[in-house]
Amino acid sequence: MSRRKVKINDFGDALSKILEDYGDNFSEKMHAAVLEAAEITKQETKAGAPTKSGKYKRGWAVKENAASRLRTEAIVHNRTAYQLAHLLEKGHALKKGGRSIGQVAPIVHIKPAEEHAIKNMEKAVEEIAKQR
Repeated sequence: MSRRKVKINDFGDALSKILEDYGDNFSEKMHAAVLEAAEITKQETKAGAPTKSGKYKRGWAVKENAASRLRTEAIVHNRTAYQLAHLLEKGHALKKGGRSIGQVAPIVHIKPAEEHAIKNMEKAVEEIAKQR
């Protein structure tokens, strides 16, 4: 950290400039960390996704949403077979002709990637906040 002399009358301006620079640096690093965590989550979800024809597995993508100076959001979603995500993750009833003939077991592949992403983001935020 560099030192510089500031007159008492200019102290408020100097302090606000320092805080603004820190905030800009923090938000840039957070933006990069969010996108990196989303990409890792996409890869982990793809790796655990079931493969029948491969369409569902290939469909996982990251969408950057509402990026501004104070907010970064990234959504990991399935763009080809989004309807299957909940059914595969949670399982569902199997019906034939209005009669229930059994249950389809869940294939949990989204939840582990989500939990890993949360841990990664917590670590990233701590590291970014500790940096000067």
